[in-house]
This record gives sequence, C-alpha cells and structure tokens, in this order.
Amino acid sequence: MLIALLSGTWHEVADGRGESGQEWRRISSLIGESGADWVADPVRRIEELTDREFDVFILLGRGLSNQAISASLYVTERTVKSHVTRILAKLRLDSRLQAGLVAQAYTHCVALGSK
Repeated sequence: MLIALLSGTWHEVADGRGESGQEWRRISSLIGESGADWVADPVRRIEELTDREFDVFILLGRGLSNQAISASLYVTERTVKSHVTRILAKLRLDSRLQAGLVAQAYTHCVALGSK
C-alpha cells in the first residue's frame, strides 16, 4: 500500500498540474513520468533493517549528521557510520542522500497512515 501511495502521490502531482504545468513538464523531462518508482524497491526492503538501523534510517531522513545521530542514539559516530553502510547495502542505495530521501518519503506516507 505504501508503494501505491508513493506512486499515486507522484501521479496526483502530475495530474494536478494547474499553474505548475510548466514546472512539471521540466521535471518529467529530466526524470521521466515514473519518477517515484526508484523509491519503491528500497521501501520494500525496509523490513530487512534491524531496529537500530531503522532508527538511523529515520534520522537520515531528518537530515541529521553522523555526529547528531550518534548524540541522539547514544552511540559512537563510528557505529553510526557502520549502520549507514549497512542501510545503503540492504536498501541497495548509492548514497546517504538517497537513503534520506527514501526515509522522508517513507515517514511521510506512514504519517498519512498508509503503512
């Protein structure tokens, strides 16, 4: 259901162009009509994360640095770096930026009650 919501939201934005039609055409020319599809695969794998990796994942979505995450979770920065490495591998992502974006999309959808 989360995947459907992500895709549905993306297409809803596309369909509700209104004044932003020109912006949407520019965006879709760069990323294609199915721009949210890249989020679907990592979201399916979130269940593979350990509880602590999940905590780090969510904090990545808030844009926290390793230092801020370590302070928030009472672990060392080295431990946070290890968690980030495992998160990227498990979700098959290339960067912490991608992980943060997926985390934001995930938390947004969960907040809407769609998980």
